Amino acid sequence: MYGVVLHFDSETERVITTLWKGLRDHGISSYAYEIENRKPHLTLADYSDLNESEYKEIFDCYYKSIPKIYLSYNMLGTFMNSGALFLSPNPTKKLIDFHSDYHNHFKKYHDFSNLIYHPEKWIPHCTIANRLNNQKLVEALQFSTERLEHIKTEVHEIALIKIIDKNNKRMIETVMSKALV
Repeated sequence: MYGVVLHFDSETERVITTLWKGLRDHGISSYAYEIENRKPHLTLADYSDLNESEYKEIFDCYYKSIPKIYLSYNMLGTFMNSGALFLSPNPTKKLIDFHSDYHNHFKKYHDFSNLIYHPEKWIPHCTIANRLNNQKLVEALQFSTERLEHIKTEVHEIALIKIIDKNNKRMIETVMSKALV
């Protein structure tokens, strides 16, 4: 499984990883620790399969110079019947256009992509906790609401990641990445 993700600046990453640690330490959710090397991110696309070398060539050509994206997070949310809690950025035109442009340029991979990440279906979000029962979802929401304030972040990288099994552990491996300038 592959994902194309946006990674945040170090301060935003610290805020979210501190929240993940608190949720784990309070017995609410260990979502962030279920897969090694998980970093806070915003997923642009999710693929069941990919030819890495072919994708890398297209990726390198398309992303020669990428302007930075600035996001603002003011909302916690959940998907209905999902047990997920997430931070949702204000959906700026720049973010929506960046996402649409990505999918237009990489449409040859459409058959392998998860439809929920396609333009006009995508809900930009950074997962805080997942697979929670109703009681834990309420606890996670209350815990997060009490500890988070408005977040302004700079997206500093776009990356292709994949989930691998190594030594009986699930891990995230970065296949390639490009800094935003």
